[in-house]
Amino acid sequence: MGLSAAAPLWGPPGLLLAIALHPALSVPPRRDYCVLGAGPAGLQMAYFLQRAGRDYAVFERAPRPGSFFTRYPRHRKLISINKRYTGKANAEFNLRHDWNSLLSHDPRLLFRHYSRAYFPDARDMVRYLGDFADTLGLRVQYNTTIAHVTLDKDRQAWNGHYFILTDQKGQVHQCSVLLVATGLSVPNQVDFPGSEYAEGYESVSVDPEDFVGQNVLILGRGNSAFETAENILGVTNFIHMLSRSRVRLSWATHYVGDLRSLRLNSGNAFGKKYPLIRASYESKGSRGLFILGTASHSVDYRKSAGGFIHGFRYTVRAVHRLLEHRHHSVTWPATELPITQLTSSIVRRVNEASGLYQMFGVLADVILLKENSTAFEYLEEFPIQMLAQLETLTGRKAKHGLFVINMEYGRNFSGPDKDVFFDDRSVGHTEDAWQSNFLHPVIYYYRYLPTEQEVRFRPAHWPLPRPTAIHHIVEDFLTDWTAPIGHILPLRRFLENCLDTDLRSFYAESCFLFALTRQKLPPFCQQGYLRMQGLVSTESLRQHRVESRLLRDYAPTGRRLEDSSQQLGDQEPLGSPLAPGPLAQSLDSNKEEL
Repeated sequence: MGLSAAAPLWGPPGLLLAIALHPALSVPPRRDYCVLGAGPAGLQMAYFLQRAGRDYAVFERAPRPGSFFTRYPRHRKLISINKRYTGKANAEFNLRHDWNSLLSHDPRLLFRHYSRAYFPDARDMVRYLGDFADTLGLRVQYNTTIAHVTLDKDRQAWNGHYFILTDQKGQVHQCSVLLVATGLSVPNQVDFPGSEYAEGYESVSVDPEDFVGQNVLILGRGNSAFETAENILGVTNFIHMLSRSRVRLSWATHYVGDLRSLRLNSGNAFGKKYPLIRASYESKGSRGLFILGTASHSVDYRKSAGGFIHGFRYTVRAVHRLLEHRHHSVTWPATELPITQLTSSIVRRVNEASGLYQMFGVLADVILLKENSTAFEYLEEFPIQMLAQLETLTGRKAKHGLFVINMEYGRNFSGPDKDVFFDDRSVGHTEDAWQSNFLHPVIYYYRYLPTEQEVRFRPAHWPLPRPTAIHHIVEDFLTDWTAPIGHILPLRRFLENCLDTDLRSFYAESCFLFALTRQKLPPFCQQGYLRMQGLVSTESLRQHRVESRLLRDYAPTGRRLEDSSQQLGDQEPLGSPLAPGPLAQSLDSNKEEL
């Protein structure tokens, strides 16, 4: 009964977890979920499990949460920004510029309350994570090091086996699902003649006095290298920095792990640093084993923000939603709305959503159309590479077509001699929005859910298979896509073309005329005017339309418009914003109720 070969799992420093077959011994108490590590990712998953009322435990080797930040970064400044003022009060939007807070229902647990610094001190992160765990009452077992992990096969188990965890005291824990959130704290090993004399970032002195009058060679030109160089620059004879690649500046590559303001660490080799996992963050070797947090960055390495708090707080939530459906038959959260709210729903999300914005190209919003396109279900932040399995993973049906809303850069946004703001990109012209190079929303329309083969063999550099139709919302330097003519009108017309319908809103007079002259009423008139749920006019609005000559003043003298409306039994405004005639028809097609 020896240990079987298994793919390595990174754990705490010096610990290599191996998955093996375990003989049937005494059965320890069973938990549904075990979380390894009480860092940001482990605590984030614990929060979601606790809110859902699940049976779980978090195992942490240190006496408190966030032990990584008690030592790293070595010079105590984080590269994660803490922008406390954005000019907006929208909490979801503000998370776009808050790279340290975890997701919760408690507004007190925002990192802005723990530091005023734009680049906070690591000690503030330790204090924040401690409060997060304590305030929410998360179930964490501290001073518990999981030294060994094996598998015990059981056909009755959720995933065909249980995970058997043994801690440093020999106590055994049994779990149905194992969530590994131990981070990437194993130092990078170098091997060359003389490498035994080199000091690693994890152990080099942080006291500048230890380098007075010395010549220093630093191997690497990432954040940790420049962080170290900045610390000793004023006391050394000279510093020489050597690396195999050019200096990658984060502002140029738009990848947060590259060089940022002479701060913390980035990169080891991908193959040595990250485990191989599926796009659902589940291990390719062991069903029920999920990788969370920094180690999950293999899904979007050098592409998005999944290796950092402001990214993996959303991928952790996605994993939790997948588990909720797989093991508890809870469908993926969705909002069902009438088709008349399709345009406004997309506009709101692309302008406010943080997860969609931070995890561009990885998490996407999915809109599932109902029969005859009368309504839709809106699903937020679904793993885009799992689109073919959407029905199985979410419990939702995609029988009548779907839209996928993704955030994307252009092809020229990163790399040597490339500039996201190159001079021949699209800069506000809707007809060439597809040439947008800066981050911008892209909407894919599919009549049918793509197959796994179509996802696997999609065109090069495409995040998804070729759609039935595609629409790029033209880039905006301030990432503000609210311009009526430049952004909203082209989007609405794209949606109308896909659905072969009219998504505009109308006042009652227009709906009344449509009812007399058209066989098919616009959805707004069907769902609003005929059900007395449409736009309600006011006297000031009617007067404004009269004064602007868009409406004849047909109301009798001394009689309020709403009085006439009530006598006619119509709760909708009698007046259309446009008067009949060619001019009104022209305005109606271009400006009425975007």
